Amino acid sequence: MTASLSRLARVLLGGIGPIAIAVLVQSAGNLAFHAVVGRELDADGYGALGAVLSAMVMLGVPLGALQAAASALVARHGPGRATGMRALRAVTLWSLLPGVLVLAVAPGLQAYFHLGSLADAALLAPYLVVSAVLATARGLLLGDRKVGTVATTYLASTAARLALGLGLVIPYGVTGALVGTLAGEVAALAVALVPLLRPAPDTDPAAALRLRAVARAGVAVTGLFLFSTVDLLLARHHLSGDGSGDYVAAATVAKTVLALPAGIMSAVFPRLAAAWPLPHRLRALLTGGAAVVVPALLGATVIAAVPWLVLRLLYGDGYADAAGLVRTLSLVAALTSVVTLATHAGLARGGRTIAVPWIGAVLEVVFIELWHDSPAQIAAGSVAALVPTLVVIAMLEGRAWTRRTTQLPSPHADSSGTPATAGAAAHGTA
Repeated sequence: MTASLSRLARVLLGGIGPIAIAVLVQSAGNLAFHAVVGRELDADGYGALGAVLSAMVMLGVPLGALQAAASALVARHGPGRATGMRALRAVTLWSLLPGVLVLAVAPGLQAYFHLGSLADAALLAPYLVVSAVLATARGLLLGDRKVGTVATTYLASTAARLALGLGLVIPYGVTGALVGTLAGEVAALAVALVPLLRPAPDTDPAAALRLRAVARAGVAVTGLFLFSTVDLLLARHHLSGDGSGDYVAAATVAKTVLALPAGIMSAVFPRLAAAWPLPHRLRALLTGGAAVVVPALLGATVIAAVPWLVLRLLYGDGYADAAGLVRTLSLVAALTSVVTLATHAGLARGGRTIAVPWIGAVLEVVFIELWHDSPAQIAAGSVAALVPTLVVIAMLEGRAWTRRTTQLPSPHADSSGTPATAGAAAHGTA
């Protein structure tokens, strides 16, 4: 027991402290942002803002694959300035076309989400480009073990978003809040680029960021995000007025449970990749799993115990009817952390289980499309999709990680037991 606790402590403290703290600050800042904005906007306006913010995150989540691939690139080839510049230029070019496409379909997005201004939808385009470059920059820094700098980017983003977003929401409403969110990404990118642009000698030729490496991580990351967020987007489409606002408020509180485990997952993933060929891999999975899942369960327990208090502190008395939703969605978020862990375990071993969250997301869409007359029905659809998804992926990964192996230790492992791809699990991939 003591040995297990010691291993868990090493996992928690082994280089992830700054990011864990930054994620906590970012989560608190996000809740403060929603608390103020939720009071300034009416329920329908807040529902619209929540939908666009979720779309922004949805556009950014596949970029977590860029972060992972860039981190692995530096871990394999070294932190050369030429390698970093080549990766940043490539990602900037790759992101321009999707950005233009998002801008072109902005009128359709405005109609689908019932937005009051075309600018609210159009802001998704620059957000996509900036977030793509930011994800790559963070990955390059993580590959070079500059965890403190990456943590600073999260703090800078939070500060800029609160300062500008809350200042603009009063005169400009939803648009002002979205401009503040975009400004937060720009501020984070500025912090990340400082060390990357600093002149430094290159000992090796510039290495290229491969689309194949990005694609596989993208399958895992995007599937997880869709599985955990599609309910909120569908809630905005099918509900209106107070129902929409209640669901966004409850989902915002509940999904905060996943923030810290996602940060910890970025540190656990390379340990899983290193342990997979070794006899003690199950121990690594269980220790890492405890580090990821226990904070999620504790957070959900606290929120579910006093949902009315959390809602009142954040939003006042306007969302008192959402207490039951908060309890349900907090439990869903806590159990989703197990799906997150299992998906990353599959990614670490090169397994096909990274596709399971996609199947879960499809189930969720089907259930919600069939029953969506109330926020409670949409939440029930999330629960109905979670149960089979969790059971299937846990069984498949549990069987894979308990199977005996005759493989030799990875030739890429260094003396610390961390593989050359240790930087591949960037914070944004959970």
